[in-house]
Amino acid sequence: MSTKAWAWTTCLVAAAALAGCGGPGASRNPRATEAIEAEIASKWQKRLDELPAEKLVLISPHNESIAKEFTWAFVIDYAIAHGRRVQLEWRDVGGGSTGIVRYLRNVYARAETAEIDIFWGGGEVEFQKLAGEGLLTPLKLTALTREAIPATFGGLEMRDPNDLWCGSAVSGFGFIYNRPLLKRAGVAPPKTWDDIAKPECFDLICLADPMQSGSAAAAYEMIVQSEPTWPAGWAKLLAVLGNAKRFVDSAGAAANGPALGEAPIATCIDFYGALRVAEAPDILVYVSPKGQTAFSPDPIGILKNPPHPELAQAFVDFVLSVKGQALWALNVGEPDGPVRNPLGRQPLRKDVYDLYAGSGKLSPWTVNPYESGNEMKIDAELRKVRFGVLRNLVRAAAIDNRQYLQAARARLIETNFEPAGLAEFNRLPDNVATREGVFEVAKQLRDRTQAAKITTGWQSFFRDKYLKVSR
Repeated sequence: MSTKAWAWTTCLVAAAALAGCGGPGASRNPRATEAIEAEIASKWQKRLDELPAEKLVLISPHNESIAKEFTWAFVIDYAIAHGRRVQLEWRDVGGGSTGIVRYLRNVYARAETAEIDIFWGGGEVEFQKLAGEGLLTPLKLTALTREAIPATFGGLEMRDPNDLWCGSAVSGFGFIYNRPLLKRAGVAPPKTWDDIAKPECFDLICLADPMQSGSAAAAYEMIVQSEPTWPAGWAKLLAVLGNAKRFVDSAGAAANGPALGEAPIATCIDFYGALRVAEAPDILVYVSPKGQTAFSPDPIGILKNPPHPELAQAFVDFVLSVKGQALWALNVGEPDGPVRNPLGRQPLRKDVYDLYAGSGKLSPWTVNPYESGNEMKIDAELRKVRFGVLRNLVRAAAIDNRQYLQAARARLIETNFEPAGLAEFNRLPDNVATREGVFEVAKQLRDRTQAAKITTGWQSFFRDKYLKVSR
């Protein structure tokens, strides 16, 4: 696989982040930037662009805003502390974290090093795979970092037991809605998954195909696990799916629905919701259902045989520090905050929330996962096993049979959810009606021939029962 790299030299960083006279760094207070320049000059008797250079190579699915903001912040912090300037090179191999893992496996199959220092971003599942395959180098976590970042939270690992990776932020799931569109539809602002499953939200929700979007699949799992049993969770999720106005290919496109006025509501990861609310705070609202969404880690790790191991550890230290963690959630222009764009992510360190509590400096959509009532404990083992099953099941139930699903849902609403019709509507295929069945089918889906047979059977099952309910 071919690769390309994009980097910001320290001179560009100096011009953008420190000049304070136009360009990306213009939002910084000129006095603050002058103070930074003066501090570097006083300590090292050189300007930033005159300091000796070092290089760090990273690979990440993170967007350009995150890469730029952390580049600027780390370059300045490292220069003041060590008297050296860093050029960060961000490798781009296309695709998200799954594609990056595939690329790294291919490289390490042929060589002892990928010539890349750090892999950053994506779900913990990808990092667990790399850790199990011996492709990560142990991190050196301080006692303070261990105290501030829990080993587990809500049933999920926040850092590897052997320190092979550590969460750098957490992601929650919820929904975004358009105030004027909801008001026009006569629907009260939703606060929980149950609210968007109500008949009042019929034909109002924009959803993503879970076969195309991992974050959409994760959001659907949160809906399911918000109920005490698998059948009850599936019934709630099916009600939400039945309220869909449209299905799109990506979670980002779904979150654009309320922003563009195409649908009043969309489920999404908190990151997508926060960024869109930042663009239209008077129109859009993001909701993280209290106690109904687990917070999963966005990890960082040092790859096997990194070309710059000490600098890689220094970058990890910065990302996990109070300053690095606060960068995720501080408002633009705050000291230690983003220069140009809000990042809209949730810090993982507990002490960051304590430090900024009540200050008004954190973005208004920031949710403290550790606040009483916000933690949702989930069955992590079931989540991991059911991931592929749920994606295929949603595809068969709601996307391949969308018109039949919508007709059956409309009929249920017309009949005030007549019990026999509702029971038929919510009925699961026999092979996944129980937890044991889910585990068995998850194994069978690994075989392409078996998977095709199972999913084809599900398509027929849902079409037939929807037709029965509609009639």
